Amino acid sequence: MIQQHFYQKFPLIDLNDIILRELTDEDAEDYFQYMSKPEMLPFLAQNNIPSTVEYALDEVRYWSSLFHNKRSFYWAIALKDTNQLIGTVGFNTISQIHSRAEISYDLDFNYWGKGIMLKSIKAILKFADYAGVVRTQATVIIDNVRSINALERCGFIKEGLLKKYEFVNMQHKDYFMYSRVL
Repeated sequence: MIQQHFYQKFPLIDLNDIILRELTDEDAEDYFQYMSKPEMLPFLAQNNIPSTVEYALDEVRYWSSLFHNKRSFYWAIALKDTNQLIGTVGFNTISQIHSRAEISYDLDFNYWGKGIMLKSIKAILKFADYAGVVRTQATVIIDNVRSINALERCGFIKEGLLKKYEFVNMQHKDYFMYSRVL
């Protein structure tokens, strides 16, 4: 079970060229810009695509509120030298009683294939291990090969198929359920 002392101060994680830091209102414009790129659309459920900067601000505030309400942890992935938001990674849910967390993440298309997400996922998994999370799970659309590879490289195992799990790109899409269990 995650102890309340983990919620005292938002955990900053320095990964050399990038930092995992708290999301702020100033990140909304960058979030809107990269989440709206056409390359992202095949992997995003309709309700996760911000239509305006204001909607992006609501999203950023929601993910930030998880920590402030002592419900979860969600990080901005930012370039260390400029502090520019290029992605997010974190636990969209944490079940205290079951010591279980579900991760999700996104990354600006311009940074795909550079090892940034792999490094970020590994870092938050170390945090989860330290915090006492026993099971970490993720859902991933079945044709998102990059995300599947990242999960598998981080020790996740495919558990099953979720048929017509989310509405993506005007179609009901199948997802895989992955987990990493200590």
